[in-house]
Amino acid sequence: MHLNLAQYSQEIYEFLSAETLEKIDYGILDLSNVCDLELREVLHFFEELLTMELKVNYMENSTGIFRVHTVDGGYCYREFGNVLEADSIDELRELVLSENRIWYVFDDLLSDEII
Repeated sequence: MHLNLAQYSQEIYEFLSAETLEKIDYGILDLSNVCDLELREVLHFFEELLTMELKVNYMENSTGIFRVHTVDGGYCYREFGNVLEADSIDELRELVLSENRIWYVFDDLLSDEII
C-alpha cells in the first residue's frame, strides 16, 4: 500500500507536537478515533518514529528535554539533521518554538538542573 503523505500534511503537522509526544510518553495516545484508515496508518507511522526517538532520548539525553543536548557550554536541538544552537536554554526554547518544532520536557529532574 502506498501512502500519500502530502494528502495529510496538515494532520501530520498537527500530530507532530509536544501534546502528542506527552501522550506517547504516558502511554495514552489513542488513534482509534481517527476514522480515515489511511490517515490512521500514517499517524501510526509517525507515532512509531516518535516513540523510538523518545526511547533514545531517555537513554542518551542528559538534559531531560527532547532533542536537546549540551555542546561546548551551549545547547543544541537536533532533529533529523537540522540543528539549532543557542547560548542559553531559554534562548534555545524560544528558537525551537519559533520554528514550530517540538519542545517537550520528558524528565523534570534533569531539566531543572540546566534551567
